[in-house]
Amino acid sequence: MAKVKTGIDAPAVPISYELVGLVFLVNAAFTKPDQGRMGIILVGLLCIIAGLVFLRTSLIGKQRIWQKLLDDVGVAPDSQALDLGCGHGAVLNQVAQRLTLPGTVTGVDLWRSRDQSKNSLAVTRANLKVWGVSDRTSLVTADMTDLPLTAEKYDLVTTSFALHNIKPAAQRKQALREATRVLKSQGALLIVDTGHHRHEYQQVLEKLDCHIVRVRRLGINGWWTGPWMASYELWAVKN
Repeated sequence: MAKVKTGIDAPAVPISYELVGLVFLVNAAFTKPDQGRMGIILVGLLCIIAGLVFLRTSLIGKQRIWQKLLDDVGVAPDSQALDLGCGHGAVLNQVAQRLTLPGTVTGVDLWRSRDQSKNSLAVTRANLKVWGVSDRTSLVTADMTDLPLTAEKYDLVTTSFALHNIKPAAQRKQALREATRVLKSQGALLIVDTGHHRHEYQQVLEKLDCHIVRVRRLGINGWWTGPWMASYELWAVKN
């Protein structure tokens, strides 16, 4: 039986935390108690725990975040939806499960493994087939800052932990302009992200004549190593 292949976000990060933690623990084994052994053990354990928290958010927390957000927003079965930076298709699938034809959802990505491990068009297409949503999904290779898509086409646009990867700020703003360009009037834009760009997104969207419905932090399901690296959601509606 075919299996869904899910990637790990920024895979180098949790691997680095785990390796550093192991190095500290090994070092502690050769350190005398009066030379700070307990402190070294504590740092090692904190690094390992941080890496595990990162993995939990990547593999479990994101799914819970999107399930709650999509339930709150409500997705009409005949919606035309778009998922920007779709990766392996986790959010794409959650949206598709709420649709019935003629409702469809399109996933857009550049398929870069540095952002998500083993990220590829072929893997995502295979996942959609396993999930049983191929009939109402499609995939497009494109840059979020220059979408080859018709204006005012979509009732719903989603993006999950993708915007912060776009640099510099001018390009992130361009991606938001593109997201709102393809969104219908009264359509919803749902952003889940991490980093320090929340107010930037909000200001740009308000200038683009969008109404901000809700902005909030997401708690432990969105922690990338810990509360110091938290996540947030932004729900906006185009006027």
